[in-house]
Amino acid sequence: MSSDDDATAGAVTPEDEGTPVEYAVPASVRAELLQLRAERSVLMAERERLQGRLRGADAELREALRVQERLVEDARANDELRRQVDEASEARVELDALRRDRDLARQELERTRLERDQLRMDLLQAELTLYGADLPELVPTDDRDAEQLRRQVAELAQELEAHRQTISWRVTAPLRTVRRKTR
Repeated sequence: MSSDDDATAGAVTPEDEGTPVEYAVPASVRAELLQLRAERSVLMAERERLQGRLRGADAELREALRVQERLVEDARANDELRRQVDEASEARVELDALRRDRDLARQELERTRLERDQLRMDLLQAELTLYGADLPELVPTDDRDAEQLRRQVAELAQELEAHRQTISWRVTAPLRTVRRKTR
């Protein structure tokens, strides 16, 4: 087959009127057309491959954005937790300070109570001396002895109050007042 045969092989002659006219496509054009079709197939395959990679990259990007959002949320949660830990530490320090203040107040209360008890003992001593009775000069510091003395003081105070509530005490009250003033 020669190139002329190739040129006329696909050609339609004008005798076939009624049918569309086809022109003969030269072999070089057909070869180039075939090559272009092959290149197109390769390019389409490459395009599909690149679009697949693009879809994969898009999916990876979305996943990376979700991970980034979770990390941001975790960072916020960590900041909130750190803030709460700091607040708890400050509260603990404040609580320790309040406990120290409470302990100091308790110590002061104990000293005040001891001073009050000593003043009561002094007052009782003065009243008993005034009416002729006498208490020991030294007050023991032992807890058991102190408790026993407290009970005795309470009993004596009750007796004194009961005595002051009697009719004779109330009747003689003006005489005692006059006596105190004349001394």
